[in-house]
Amino acid sequence: MPELIIYGASDDLVELEGYIEDEFYVDEANEFHGSLVGPGGSLGIFAKFGWRGWELSVTALENDGHAPWPFHFGDRPDRPEDPAIFIDVPEGTKLRRQGCMG
Repeated sequence: MPELIIYGASDDLVELEGYIEDEFYVDEANEFHGSLVGPGGSLGIFAKFGWRGWELSVTALENDGHAPWPFHFGDRPDRPEDPAIFIDVPEGTKLRRQGCMG
């Protein structure tokens, strides 16, 4: 499966790299909420820039509470002091975003 990497950049931008290439400014609460929807399930993605830097989380959105695809947390590429989420997503996965600006 293709890999998707999600991380925060500066204090107001969330970047997606890999299978989906995009970037979004966070909302006035410094938060990004989105859902990855694809064959076999969906995952909720949350990013917030707080007083300690970027906070990232993944939420299973299916009824059984299990993530449909493998993921792990690691270091942001080219900036190991920042966190990133690495997700193996199936072909056809789309991002639905809420709580961000353009």
